[in-house]
Order: sequence, then C-alpha cells, then structure tokens
Amino acid sequence: MKKIILATILALSSTALFAKETKLLPILNDADYCLTPGVAVLGGFGSYGDADSEAMYGVELSIACPVLQLSTLDIKQQISLVYQSQDGFDATALEFNPHVMFDLSNNLQVGVGPGFGVIFADAQKSDTVFEVGAGASLNYDITQSMFIGLETRYMFTTDAELVTGTKTDLNNYRTLLKAGIHF
Repeated sequence: MKKIILATILALSSTALFAKETKLLPILNDADYCLTPGVAVLGGFGSYGDADSEAMYGVELSIACPVLQLSTLDIKQQISLVYQSQDGFDATALEFNPHVMFDLSNNLQVGVGPGFGVIFADAQKSDTVFEVGAGASLNYDITQSMFIGLETRYMFTTDAELVTGTKTDLNNYRTLLKAGIHF
C-alpha cells in the first residue's frame, strides 16, 4: 500500500510539473478562478483496524482546488466528514482529498489522489489521530447540476489509545457511494 501511495504522489507531482500552465494559488491570482462547489451525501462500508466492515455515512463538500490549478486537468478538493459506529466504538473522520480528475467522457470522470485528515475516536476513552493515504473516485454527471459517484480509499494512521494502556490500530479503508449537486 505504501508503494501505491508513493506512486500516486509521484504521478501527481510529475503531472503538475509538466503541465503547461500550472497556477499556484489561483484563488488569489486568477480573476477567472471559480470554486465550482458541490455537496454530496455519502454512504457505504469501511473498517478501522482489524474490525469487520460496517456501514459508514457522511457528507462531502467539493471545490476546484484553490491551491494548485493545472491547464489540462482539474484538481477537485474533496472535504468529507464520515461517521461510523460499531460495537461501542465511534469514529468521525474529517478528511481532505485532492483528486486529479481525468475525463473519460463528457459526463464521466475518474480521479486519483492523496488524502490526509484527522479521526476523532471514542470507545472507553477518546483519542484523536492523524491519517494519510490515497484514494480513487468515479463520478458521473446525471445532469449539469446533479451527480453520483463511487469512492474508495485507504488511510494510514497513528495508533489511538482508546483503552487505558493499549494502542489501537485505526488504519482504515472505505468504499462509499455518493449523490450530490453542483452549484
């Protein structure tokens, strides 16, 4: 998995370096920059550590990346809040996942990119851990303002102390369906 993450980061870096007109901080420097916001509801399955896969749900806000803009590809910054509860364990993940989007057709895009975030976990004790990983997404525009999608990702974390004196592995994966609107 570490090789996949490294390959993703290298691919994104080389894409950015070789793009003809890469713009840094377009939100500040480009009068034509448009946020193109979208909001979606998420639902699917995922797992923390060695636990069985359980239902997860959440919300996502997406915008055109305000930090880096490529002339030939879109970078969509996805900010998600995902919740899962299973057997006395509750986790809320706040994640930032910039995906470089590749058009497969007029209505269909595939994306890949890194992710980072924070997990607020609670069992017998509460703990907050940081995470980093990679993901891929598939988005289909039903209309100009409505879309559906599928996203999967794997995130590595620091260990959490949810039981006194015991470290808990919160590495996690998830596969989520999404439905939303563009503004």
